[in-house]
Amino acid sequence: MKKIAIVSALCLAFAGALMAAQRNETKCRHCGSASYGAGCHHSPTGKHEHRDDSSRCEWCGSASYGAGCHHSPTSKHRHGPGDGKCIWCGSKSTGAGCHHSPTGRHMK
Repeated sequence: MKKIAIVSALCLAFAGALMAAQRNETKCRHCGSASYGAGCHHSPTGKHEHRDDSSRCEWCGSASYGAGCHHSPTSKHRHGPGDGKCIWCGSKSTGAGCHHSPTGRHMK
């Protein structure tokens, strides 16, 4: 009975690790945690920053752009760089014209 419990526990641990890998969890660039928001003791802002995923906001993990990020110092979502997209609006444009960027310019 004890062996069955050990094997079951190992199977569950393996399944959990596999599911995490399939979700493609990102990590905070300062501490390596998978958490978002407050609680990063190594970040200058005290918040986790995930700059390794261009499809999600680095501060909260949302796929949204623009206003509404409660963890961002600017209250705007900012995605990780990559895919040739602006980190503030997701456009592939360059130069001026980004309504979400603090500088008004697309940033990649």
